[in-house]
Amino acid sequence: MMNLKTTALLGNLTRQNVSRQLLPLSNSKNQVITLSQRTAQPTSANTPSNPVRSFSSSQANRENNNNANATVHHTQQHFYTSHHLTPNHRLQSPIATNLAFHNQQSRHNHQSNGRGPEDASTTKPKPKHSELCKNVLEAINGQDARAVFPFLQEMRHQGFYADSALSSRIVTHFLNMDCPQDAEKALAMLCDCFFNYNHGRGMPPLQKQTYTSLAKDIANYSSDFSQTLSLARLMDRHDLLASSGLSDGTLKTYRHIKSTLGLEHMKGMLSNLDVETLLAMQASLTKSIARYRQLIEILLDAKDMHLVPSREICSRISLSFVELNDYSGQLAWDTAVQEIHPGFKPSAPQDMQAEPQRRQYKNQNQKQHHQSQQNRSSNVNRRDNSRANPDPRAQIALRSGDPSEAIIRACRFGYAAVALDEISKMLNKNLLPSPQAIADTIQVCAKREKERTTNYQDLYDLAMRSLDAIQDKTHRRAAEYEVYNAMLVANATLGDMNSAKKNYDDIVNLGQFPDATGYATLLIATTTGAVDEAHDALRILEEVKRHNIKPNIFFYNVVIGKLSRGRKIERVLEVYEDMMMNNIRPNAITYGSLISACTRVGSEDMARNLFREMTSSPNYHPRQGPHNAMIQFYVRQKKDRDAALEYYNDMLQRKLPPTEHTYTLLIEAFACIAPFDMTEANRLVQSLKHGPVRASEAHYGALIHAYGVEHRDPSTAEVVFNNMLEAGITPKGPAYQSLIESYITNGNVRRAVKLRDELLASGHASSAYIENSLIRGYGQERKVAAAEKVFNKMTDPHEPKLPGAIVKEPSTYQSMVSVYLENKKLDKAYATLEMMRDQRYPELVIKPVEEAIQAAAMGMTFNMTYYMDKNDTLQFTNA
Repeated sequence: MMNLKTTALLGNLTRQNVSRQLLPLSNSKNQVITLSQRTAQPTSANTPSNPVRSFSSSQANRENNNNANATVHHTQQHFYTSHHLTPNHRLQSPIATNLAFHNQQSRHNHQSNGRGPEDASTTKPKPKHSELCKNVLEAINGQDARAVFPFLQEMRHQGFYADSALSSRIVTHFLNMDCPQDAEKALAMLCDCFFNYNHGRGMPPLQKQTYTSLAKDIANYSSDFSQTLSLARLMDRHDLLASSGLSDGTLKTYRHIKSTLGLEHMKGMLSNLDVETLLAMQASLTKSIARYRQLIEILLDAKDMHLVPSREICSRISLSFVELNDYSGQLAWDTAVQEIHPGFKPSAPQDMQAEPQRRQYKNQNQKQHHQSQQNRSSNVNRRDNSRANPDPRAQIALRSGDPSEAIIRACRFGYAAVALDEISKMLNKNLLPSPQAIADTIQVCAKREKERTTNYQDLYDLAMRSLDAIQDKTHRRAAEYEVYNAMLVANATLGDMNSAKKNYDDIVNLGQFPDATGYATLLIATTTGAVDEAHDALRILEEVKRHNIKPNIFFYNVVIGKLSRGRKIERVLEVYEDMMMNNIRPNAITYGSLISACTRVGSEDMARNLFREMTSSPNYHPRQGPHNAMIQFYVRQKKDRDAALEYYNDMLQRKLPPTEHTYTLLIEAFACIAPFDMTEANRLVQSLKHGPVRASEAHYGALIHAYGVEHRDPSTAEVVFNNMLEAGITPKGPAYQSLIESYITNGNVRRAVKLRDELLASGHASSAYIENSLIRGYGQERKVAAAEKVFNKMTDPHEPKLPGAIVKEPSTYQSMVSVYLENKKLDKAYATLEMMRDQRYPELVIKPVEEAIQAAAMGMTFNMTYYMDKNDTLQFTNA
């Protein structure tokens, strides 16, 4: 069996090979269990022996009538099948119930009744449980089913909750009575009972499934938009909205009513609270890059209807963008909110201590235990706050309740502005933030474009003052490491490599090394050109392994991206395997880099298999990069327009908006792949004048290249170039490159050189690709010396980078070799090949050049042998 590297290079990995050798996400530990599989799992202690699920269709309940005593398996069905809510569903049959109620008694309660924990575990439920069960059944079966509500209220007060079967029985009974409002009220009380019983610590899957299924049953039965919003609020209050299945259908209904009846009609149906519910549903549903547009749509609708969502929900949604690392979406959202709430600035949740209240609800015993543990471990805390500060004018507050913790949590959520504001508040109170808080602030400011103008030296000086307050050497060294590493990340991100080098030396002097984020940031900042990137990526990867530094997804993505650009496919796959062995899940960026690496070396099967692996993974979040990589492969390498459009359509189906690069590739697909469709290519460019993605130099450059190079029509290429100027687009290089290539292809080297000089005169730099075109042009005119002059003026990748110098690409050496071969200068071609080897280019880049030289050498030898034989002047016995 081929090993992974060989198979990948040949491009023959099958789906089974990928699944077996590349450790896909769909392994047995990470499989998504279907609902039918869940029902087959062993029952828990609280699960009735005859488990019963609620159904979301009347057909399912009719089937249940015929099997009243059989075990019923829950089947998953879609909620809403069109823009309208589904027709009324009448739940026909009663559901057999298990009458068990569950309660939670503290040790104090057991002891007060004269029983210890062991006695309590074997003792039957108190009579009150049986009484409540009997009363609930009598109420359901009696004349007035609403009499069940006082008993549910008593259950909540006593700390009991109804299991899944009994909950379904209660709600279903009200629906059978044609009372959806009472069914909703019962569901709300049942949810509250469980929340009170469980102290808000989270809900097990069985209870979640029961409550969400019942909510869908009520919504399907009622077909009332207002009640559906009320049910959504109920689900959101108990953290069940995302899994309830209510959001998609409700939002479709909202947009359908809006488009058919208008906002004026919607205004009479909605309240401020309803708008907040719609926003919460949209936030829970959409994870794509366009989510901010859909949220802003609802927000602006609310503004037109004179309905104002609260600042709290607006801040909550802003925070959700941060959790998804979508800072551009957060900026768009915050800007839109300012139209409704002038001066709006997002702020972290009020308590800033942990998750929202329903996720952090702990009983008193847990709190006391946690506090005692925290006190016992205070001696190993990174920040020693127990020692006196030598500066009497400022003191470092204790960690517990310390404003520094608010700074750290703001940084964790990505709120750079909030962190800076909290630091200012502490300084105004004559308090010093902890070094960790300052270090976190430095890093988060460096990541946020808006806060990159922060005075990092002031923050560093403040951190030094805070470090002086720590007298314990161990704690001080740990805090110093945090500060130095944060400054390294910030300086490398900002391009100040001298300062970053000093930070690196400071860390080494502590006997440590940067963390994975520090190394990844250094790698991004210190390399230019594919050869440098691949070489430095391997060097840093080895250093990280040598020092036992734990890599993270950011580090792996940077390394894989650099190796991909260097076409080191074998090492790319090795790093991917190492990443999987470290149990770090690949994300869309990882897959995009892997797919790009495969397409660069022409491994179509491997690229397609990885793409399928990515889209089928359970945690897949669509991004444009992998789609663009596949489209580019089929446009520029395989020349297969149908395959390119296949991935473009897949992008649209996943609701991914095309990027500027996507449109460039589409223009090339129609203009550069036979049969050509220049009408469609021109239509695409014209359509971009009014769309969300505006026409750019890259789009016109693609059209210029098509006319001038593919169709040998430089006159029309010039017309397109002038049309771009008339459209107000100032070319900076790509369009010049396309027009220069057009002139070279059509034999007008003089005009190409003149156009390059015009580019330089406009204040813009040339590029390696423009110079490559000139080299080829001079070669076609047999002006080898002129081509060498252009080549020698460029800088080799490993030479010092002088200002304004153009660094040679692998294609630059290839262009020069082509010139030598066209002009029968075989010795110089071999010399240029050796220059390529000196630059440590990958073998996949060097091999085609070597083969071209060898083929040319054999051709030249054959021609000379034939010429000598024909004239009988010399006889070659061994050519």
